[in-house]
Amino acid sequence: MTTDSETSGRAYGGESAEDRDERRRRQLLDAGLRVFGSVGYRAATVRGLCREAKVADRHFYQYFDRTEDLLLAVYGECIAHLTESISHALAGLGDGSDIGTVVGRGLDALFECVEDPHLARVVWIEVLGVSPSVERTYLSAMKNFGSLMLEYLRAFETDLASGRDVDLDLLAAAAVGGISHTAMAWFASEYAAERRIVVATTTAFLSSIVVPLTAHSQRR
Repeated sequence: MTTDSETSGRAYGGESAEDRDERRRRQLLDAGLRVFGSVGYRAATVRGLCREAKVADRHFYQYFDRTEDLLLAVYGECIAHLTESISHALAGLGDGSDIGTVVGRGLDALFECVEDPHLARVVWIEVLGVSPSVERTYLSAMKNFGSLMLEYLRAFETDLASGRDVDLDLLAAAAVGGISHTAMAWFASEYAAERRIVVATTTAFLSSIVVPLTAHSQRR
């Protein structure tokens, strides 16, 4: 726990007040991931979170108004980690890579992140049904993920286009829903299937959606 002398704006033990604030906030975020990802958001308390973070209870309110705000911050970091992992995985692919390779590489990065049970529980379980604010954040994150997916597919497949009765944004929403439910089911099964099987299966699903669209575009 922190001491009273650490609460002042002065340097303490060679650590500046700014660094100390950042460290405490980081400790609370890390504790939030562990607690929300294990006992769950609804069972979490400020006291329990602070004990896990090894900070005094009063410091929680320096950074967050309530546990919901910490949940949103933790969720935001989880989504950022997923996005960065996918971006990094696709960065090395050449422009001529086929759709199956692109989709498979991205999904492998995503499901590797899902293998962290704390992250998986926060992203696909704990944010559901909390409040309208959290629900809006969740829906916005899923929409952004769909847009990112389309952006990557278009980067590697320039012929990707809507059919006469197909809206790509709605199609992306449907695909993200399928991926999310697969991630949730895999987590709930305690990772019964090997990751390579999950990736191959989901890649087949997404490829079956994308390939017909490119073929339609090429016929136009």
